[in-house]
Amino acid sequence: MKSETMTPPINGTPVASSLVGRLRNSLSTHPVLWFLGLLFAVRCGFILFSPLDLIADESYYWDWSRRLDYGYYSKPPMIAWINWVSTSLLGSTEFAVRFPAALLGTLGLIWVYQLGAKLFSFRVGLYSIILLAFTPGQTALSFLMTIDAPFLFCWVAALYCFWMLALERKPPLRWCVLTALWLGLGVLSKQTMLAFYPLAGLFLLVSPSRRALLWSPRLWLTACAGLLFLTPVVYWNYQHDWITFQHTASHFQEHTTTLLTRLARSSEFFLGQIGVVSPVLWLAVFGTLAAALRRPWRLNEAERYLLCFSGIPLIGIILLSLTRRLEPNWSAACYPAGVILTTAVLLGRSSLSDALRHRQRRLTWAWGTGLACSLLTYAAITIVPASPLAGTPVDITCRLRGWRDLARQFEELRGTHERQTGRKPLIIATAGRDITSALAFYLSDQPLVPFWSDDHAGVNCQYDLWARPELARHRDVLVIVPPGTPLPASLEQSAGTWTTAGTLAVELGSGRQREYQVLHATDTKHILPTQTASESPAGGPSQIRRR
Repeated sequence: MKSETMTPPINGTPVASSLVGRLRNSLSTHPVLWFLGLLFAVRCGFILFSPLDLIADESYYWDWSRRLDYGYYSKPPMIAWINWVSTSLLGSTEFAVRFPAALLGTLGLIWVYQLGAKLFSFRVGLYSIILLAFTPGQTALSFLMTIDAPFLFCWVAALYCFWMLALERKPPLRWCVLTALWLGLGVLSKQTMLAFYPLAGLFLLVSPSRRALLWSPRLWLTACAGLLFLTPVVYWNYQHDWITFQHTASHFQEHTTTLLTRLARSSEFFLGQIGVVSPVLWLAVFGTLAAALRRPWRLNEAERYLLCFSGIPLIGIILLSLTRRLEPNWSAACYPAGVILTTAVLLGRSSLSDALRHRQRRLTWAWGTGLACSLLTYAAITIVPASPLAGTPVDITCRLRGWRDLARQFEELRGTHERQTGRKPLIIATAGRDITSALAFYLSDQPLVPFWSDDHAGVNCQYDLWARPELARHRDVLVIVPPGTPLPASLEQSAGTWTTAGTLAVELGSGRQREYQVLHATDTKHILPTQTASESPAGGPSQIRRR
């Protein structure tokens, strides 16, 4: 297909060199750069002035960055490494934690534009990034710093670079290196990046003119080079009895439920994608992928490539949703390719264009409703907490509220305690990783807050892998516990006297609240815990040993 000539696309060369070579000359004329610049400014501004707290996952990953390692309990180390760089440069603030999400989410759209322009035309590339940028899912993932931010950036980068690699019978060395780089950084970000390998193999297998690449030494060296990035993760897991592999495998274990429950769960996930993509665009993507799956052998190679990285994995995820409840972001990697293909259809640049009627109207409605949904996402995050809807099932901000207030209440309680005793107490949490990481982030001195789990609970989070403190070294200890929940026996036996120091409580609205009790331990003594951070019940699936 011939490319349109409105504005020259940034095609055929690596994005890095394109930006260096053309940025100065095209900044005043290229709409892609203007759009992405304005989008980045809006996202950074919202992060800077947002009144919302970090969600528990964000503060949890931030706490990882204070103890850098080659691996962690549930995820590869990239999220911790990025947090360390960002907070080292900008300070341990909410903006510093979330800034990489806005940066990676916006820069990732460059790869989407590149691929759309290369496969079809400049307009397809431009409209693809507009449609993606205006989805509620992309809006949220460019605000919250979770593992999806670096993962999706690496995914779309690898998607473009692998296409460039596959254009020639002897893959160019530079595209082999770039593909291996983004695959490697991707697997250090999220285990899902490994799915890129079978999807790429599927594309080569179903494309006769590309099938010979399956025997190319450069292709296999590229694949192996990407996997070599897992070396530190594998070594760390070797030291910790493969705990990350056990945790990941648990997501795919069969859970016995009724057929009705499975269907309801799958329907919930399927319809939940409307909230991720926006209604009109979701219908257009669904219609496009359905049409492509009905006649896969009539697709050209560009369309087949996008189908392999959108419709095929999406089918697999929907089937998986029949066995367990999935989070909406599980399908996030399917949409960049799916939106590019859909945009090509809506602009009449695809062989599937006859599958959708009223294409121009659908395109206008798609980006219009997407923009409205994006603005509503920002508005809901800002307005709902102060409205009668606060705390109701439609309040999407409950996870982003209350943590700072809880830390402030604890700060006052700790200050009173220090004035009375003249000593700074050790802080311990037994109430889960959410409050543990929130206190670690929001307390003024950002202390390392140990988590003391139940003695027989095994290893369920990263805190369980870190050593418990020796209470005998501390004369005063404040412990945050869930109300009415007994202390772990090993912790209770480590002190002679326990008294109630106060209560932490934050109202979220509509009767919902977060509440914790604070206990004061004195007469601490050395007691050998029944289970340490490096142990779990014999024979249990989460047994950990230190080498």
